[in-house]
Amino acid sequence: MAVLLLSLAMLTALSGCGTDQAGTTSTSPFDTGQQTQYGGSYSGGNATGDTQAGANFARWVLDQDPNRQYITEAVVRNEQTLGVKVQPTATKAQVQTLIGALAQGMARTFPGRDLRVIVFYQSGDKLAEGNYSAQTGQTGVQFYR
Repeated sequence: MAVLLLSLAMLTALSGCGTDQAGTTSTSPFDTGQQTQYGGSYSGGNATGDTQAGANFARWVLDQDPNRQYITEAVVRNEQTLGVKVQPTATKAQVQTLIGALAQGMARTFPGRDLRVIVFYQSGDKLAEGNYSAQTGQTGVQFYR
């Protein structure tokens, strides 16, 4: 948790850009076709999951940004995919740091799994995706816009 808190604190100090790559489509964890069973409105945002553990982790994600400077919604699917919606003011460098920090937090909560963190604009368009490897402990990040 200290790593995530430190990473979130560093977000305001970071500058720079990631590399854009061609966009692809994938199913959003926010799609209404997937039924959310747990969670809901929480602390000025929305935190849901398809399991109680997923909803608890989504609430933890929102707790890391209590003023909603970056994250407005979090949803966990299958205890291995985290989707977050971010404020339009978040920079690519901030998003990249956020993905790494959230992937580390998720790896501690759901150990031994390859994980995915997907970041969306408020409109629902995909901004970036991070894939965490349980084997290496590394997160690769790809930007779509």
